[in-house]
Amino acid sequence: MQIAILLSSFFFFLAIGVPIAFALGISSLTYIILFLPNVPFSTIAQQMFGGVNSFTLTAIPFFILVGAIMDAGGISKRLVEFIKTLVGHRRGGLGMIALFSSVIFASLSGSSVANVAATGAITIPLMKKNGYPKGMAAAIEASSSSLGAVIPPSLPFIVYGGLTSLSIGSLFIGGYIPGILFTLGILTLLILKARKLQVPISEKCDNHTRFKTFISAFPALLTPFLIMGGILGGVMTPTEAGAIGCVYAFIVSFVVYRELKLKDIPKILIDAAVTTGFVMLVMSIASLFGWIMAFENIPTTVANVLISVLKTPTLFMVGIVLLMIIVGTFIDTLSALIILGPVLLPAANLLGIDPLHFGLILCMSLSFGVLTPPVGTCLFVAAGIAETSVEDTASYVIPFVVILFGGTLLMALFPNIVLWLPRLTGYAG
Repeated sequence: MQIAILLSSFFFFLAIGVPIAFALGISSLTYIILFLPNVPFSTIAQQMFGGVNSFTLTAIPFFILVGAIMDAGGISKRLVEFIKTLVGHRRGGLGMIALFSSVIFASLSGSSVANVAATGAITIPLMKKNGYPKGMAAAIEASSSSLGAVIPPSLPFIVYGGLTSLSIGSLFIGGYIPGILFTLGILTLLILKARKLQVPISEKCDNHTRFKTFISAFPALLTPFLIMGGILGGVMTPTEAGAIGCVYAFIVSFVVYRELKLKDIPKILIDAAVTTGFVMLVMSIASLFGWIMAFENIPTTVANVLISVLKTPTLFMVGIVLLMIIVGTFIDTLSALIILGPVLLPAANLLGIDPLHFGLILCMSLSFGVLTPPVGTCLFVAAGIAETSVEDTASYVIPFVVILFGGTLLMALFPNIVLWLPRLTGYAG
């Protein structure tokens, strides 16, 4: 009865449009006032502070800031120009430009929404100008940008690692194979659609132009090697790598490209602070919500129920994929991860599922939410840039969601696909 009041109040506030952080907070306080009146408010404050009191989580604002600096500093524009010289002359080349630009930008920022805003402003008008339907141009960019939640340095990986004390380096290196497979899947679909639509192709660039754009984009292309090389090489923690990435992005944007102005810095810092504040607020209040659920022994109860219904690791992982896709449709990726990760992990452990495999599949399954209304942030941003309706974009995005769903299900059923590289590099047993 008591836990029913907690959960029903949370879903009620969520249903009427209350922001998720406040929905969690109001339902948690309601429960404490009704059923735990003797708990001092200092305990509530301690639980909320403990939820974000982690050195690992300090990497989040740095990676958010890296993406904001690179967006304002002209880096995305140079990446697009370089990729255009490589594949722009091929059938479907403009779609490939959107895909590969998003993949590279994802390896810089780790955020799907920052990705679509930075690269979409360039690639979507380019596709529209060359005969792509507005909805299709937006769908290609939104789907490509969704890979920001999978390709390192992914913010969901950082959050999951902070919640579960799992090595963020292992999550990062485990994200490469899924990222490559998803990219190949989207690329195949792009080629097939381009042939069907007979979209025009650009003139082939000469080697001199390619080299010139490569030199221009080289400082930006170096960023993921600097960040990920430092983390995976054991030279830097994710937090240190994020801080160094911010300094490097500032130098490249301000000194090398000279597109970042001093007057831009306050807005960049404010935008990064607002995004960070939202993430940290959700994590802080979700920690209190999680403390109540632990007090009620909910994680163990959920684990026992899931195991009784989904009795094998295979059935469990398939169930998790389907459940997370539904959840991701209504709750944003990071919030869902913070709420459900600690609840579902005990069940995975009891079934002997590798925690790294479980974490990767959890993050991948939730990442679809940026493409599906009502959350669908990437879908909304891309549709806005393309100046078309969300409904029009959604009709084109369905095949891409099917590709991503199929890939996730495949990797859920065959753990060795995602665990092969971490095991090869010593990050998994």
